[in-house]
Amino acid sequence: MREFIPPDICDPEVVYGIISGFPIHDSYPIDNRDELDKLFRDDYYAWEAMSEAAVRTGIVSASDDPEPTVERCVYGVDGSWEYNGKQIIDRGFILFGGSTSSLRDFMERYRRPYVLKSDGQIETVSLFSSQNGAKTSIYVGDLDTWSEVLRRVYSHLRADTIFGKYTPVTVEQTVRRTTNDLIFDFLTHLRQNGEIDLIGQNSIAINDERARREIKLLDHPRLKNLGTNNRPTFAGVLKMIMSEPRPPPTLIQATEASEYLRETVRVQGTVTEIETNRRGDVLLRFDSPENIFTAIIPIFSGLVTEREWISSLKDQTVIVNGLISIYFQKPAMRILEKNQIVLPEPV
Repeated sequence: MREFIPPDICDPEVVYGIISGFPIHDSYPIDNRDELDKLFRDDYYAWEAMSEAAVRTGIVSASDDPEPTVERCVYGVDGSWEYNGKQIIDRGFILFGGSTSSLRDFMERYRRPYVLKSDGQIETVSLFSSQNGAKTSIYVGDLDTWSEVLRRVYSHLRADTIFGKYTPVTVEQTVRRTTNDLIFDFLTHLRQNGEIDLIGQNSIAINDERARREIKLLDHPRLKNLGTNNRPTFAGVLKMIMSEPRPPPTLIQATEASEYLRETVRVQGTVTEIETNRRGDVLLRFDSPENIFTAIIPIFSGLVTEREWISSLKDQTVIVNGLISIYFQKPAMRILEKNQIVLPEPV
């Protein structure tokens, strides 16, 4: 699995839910590529809809806790299951923060097994069955790392009488994707599905007949909304993918951040306060005491150890680049890499 450190899923105070975004089927037509691809396309749409619903309903974007242990957020979990000697792709979610009741209400609507960790649970998490709502416990007290916990917990989400070993591949925070990202993401996972071994994204070619068929199969609404009334041709999509890079994100002032929620922008402002929350995240406050915008350096990013560099940002006018989210009902941005913070060039 790729290197990644999410919020501490072993922390007794952290509340989270884990659920697959793909519906679970009793069988898969692994000997019929066309039917398998159509089934994957339908499952892909279901996964995408769940992701959007998690944000739209406020499960991961709002908070009624005056001081949450972990900011509400959603992480995508990509992995695969062994099925009759082949790999079946699965894409799920870890939903952090909020209350156990709100997380359970959200996951319950999808009628599939899910895992819920409540505030105070230390050595176990709860597994809820989609068949009768039965609750069982999964012991994780003997595991030391988040990846071990995730592997054991997620492996309970599908029946072992049908599926074999579960292998997690990547875990990453979900972000808004461009149309180019959507196409490559769909093609990559579609081609991995039903194979004996997973193949990497670098081996995916989009300039052949197979890619033309697969993009047509995707038939995503976003491909129909490209500023024209005509359906896009493969040549048009290929031209879009191979076009010149887009210009840098819009530059705004910190006072305007609330107008750009869920958008990737560059925010300019003065860091007037630097503090650390109880979880260990470093908070760069802009234009205090109003706290109109906060840049958050998560404890798991590794940047928090660069204290000298962080201290040097105090009273500096900087530009931060990334996706604007919400932290304590105020606009905020996660800083995962050092190059997300730059000093503006002299005029």
